[in-house]
Amino acid sequence: MCGVAGYVGKNENEGASFAQRAVPLLRHRGPDDSGVFQTTGSTLIHLRLSILELSVLGHQPMLSSCGRYHIVFNGEIYNHLDLRKRFLSKHVFRGHSDTETIIELFSVMQEKMLTQMTGMWAILIWDEQQKKLFVSRDRYGQKPLYTRRINNAWYLSSEIKPLIFNGEKVPANNTALAEYIALGNYGHLGEHTFFKYIKHFPQGHYAWVTDADDTIKAIPYWLLPDVKTADKIPFDAAAKKKLHDLIVDAVLSQTMADVPIGLTLSGGIDSSIIAGILSSYYDKDIHIFTAQSPNSKYDETRYVDAVIKKWNNPRFIVHNRNLNTLSIKNELLKYIKIQEEPFGDPSIIAHGFLMKMAADAGIKVILNGQGADEIFFGYNNLSQAILPHQFKSFQFSSFFNNLKAMNLGRNYMLRALLQSVLPDFEYKLRGTSRIKKRANILPEFLTGIDDSTIKMFSYKNIYNVWFESLYGIQLPHLVQYDDRNGMASSIEGRMPFLDHRIADFVATIRPEEFLKNGLRKFILREACRQYMPEEVYNRTDKIGFYTPLADALKTDKNWVLNHYKNVNFIKPEFKQYLTDCLSSGKLTTPDALHIWRQLSVSLWMKEFNIQ
Repeated sequence: MCGVAGYVGKNENEGASFAQRAVPLLRHRGPDDSGVFQTTGSTLIHLRLSILELSVLGHQPMLSSCGRYHIVFNGEIYNHLDLRKRFLSKHVFRGHSDTETIIELFSVMQEKMLTQMTGMWAILIWDEQQKKLFVSRDRYGQKPLYTRRINNAWYLSSEIKPLIFNGEKVPANNTALAEYIALGNYGHLGEHTFFKYIKHFPQGHYAWVTDADDTIKAIPYWLLPDVKTADKIPFDAAAKKKLHDLIVDAVLSQTMADVPIGLTLSGGIDSSIIAGILSSYYDKDIHIFTAQSPNSKYDETRYVDAVIKKWNNPRFIVHNRNLNTLSIKNELLKYIKIQEEPFGDPSIIAHGFLMKMAADAGIKVILNGQGADEIFFGYNNLSQAILPHQFKSFQFSSFFNNLKAMNLGRNYMLRALLQSVLPDFEYKLRGTSRIKKRANILPEFLTGIDDSTIKMFSYKNIYNVWFESLYGIQLPHLVQYDDRNGMASSIEGRMPFLDHRIADFVATIRPEEFLKNGLRKFILREACRQYMPEEVYNRTDKIGFYTPLADALKTDKNWVLNHYKNVNFIKPEFKQYLTDCLSSGKLTTPDALHIWRQLSVSLWMKEFNIQ
């Protein structure tokens, strides 16, 4: 993993100036090497974190053997050696980096190579003959890429900071701010960011860019399978084996590295499966990084210990971090700088602690279980969306068994019935609820808000919910914070469950198979049961490096109150209510989240000189 940036424009001095600004701002993403390529019309910038081909043969920007194309690349292509065999068997390679595979493959296949690649990437390739830039981002957007149009030129970067000029007053995206402050939404922005004029290049797309283009016309090369709920396969023995084999192959392919690797282990199903697969098939040391919250009901130490005990693997090297020592005062501003945008809660800071611990241990590559909840209907809103489908499909026995096992009660049963029979009416009720939540926000911050985020969760089609989890609400912010936290410590994060082959297969399985007897992600549990202890298999809760926000705010109460007095997004009476709750120590989690979001935005606006 690395940092990349690019300039497309006629002003060569501005391209050189952009390189001078971007290199130090992206240095943490690539401390091992750097390079700049400049030609008429373009500048390419690369900061290297050496993972594969540690020699100079992996240096970037890299030139194709035909002399036409120059590439800077951030990410990993896990099947690149297979691509060499399939498409470039007669080519003589200089080294074994995936960057060299990409540039030579592009020379013969152009954008058609993208559908053949398994991995994560942000790619910039300059065509010296056509004088245009090829841009692409991986299917789930694991690798970031931001764009900005200024003075008839395009600027691109792995992070936002290089796209902000010294002393510039940056306008905010007020719609994004209002949604975040009122509701906590921030993963649903699509191409937009919290900055008005800075955008994401969309995941799963490619484009050709010239300085004459006022907009970037991104073209999709991959979408989630558009499979209706009919004509799906049961989760039988054959499907179970296929899913098992796909997951094992995804995990093992992502151990590809010329440096030591590690794993974050929470004690949940997803990371425990990865630990089990690595213990079973990977013959090198595995550094395991985990967090503890002693004397807390959210502590997962017993599950982590069960995983370690099950495998009793001498190659497991375990590192622990106590989360009870988290300080909002010492960490919030630091992580706002790292994340570059307001974020959800202190669990992101806890994740950052683990990345720092991994860096201190000399680890450059960390595997994690992110993405499994999105792929396998693991979140409450995803798994509970299956219930209306079961009722509407006359699967009454499964419906009532799940309802009872999940202890959801009569009110949820009525809601599920309403969703299955009158989804439009239920949507309006949800819209009304959200409007009430917005009532405490000052009117000037609500301009331009609509209920589009509620429409994302229409229960007319269960796959609408699945799609929006992967592309809308949940996954986009997860991959963003994972990248930022990892790169802040020069760590490459890898997510085996986001191997696109897994989603392609999962989309063919009947939706009712994902929830059995109240167990979410049932097909994942069954396919990989051998890799986790029974107490992990039977877990029905979801925690994952939980950090109690209300306690953290109360610990640094005076500092929080001092900064909170500068917040001006909500009505005075509600602000006074929250201040009184914090002062008295009687702070509920919903109220703590209100304070957190407003405080985060206030500090972010000051740090990034937001108008």
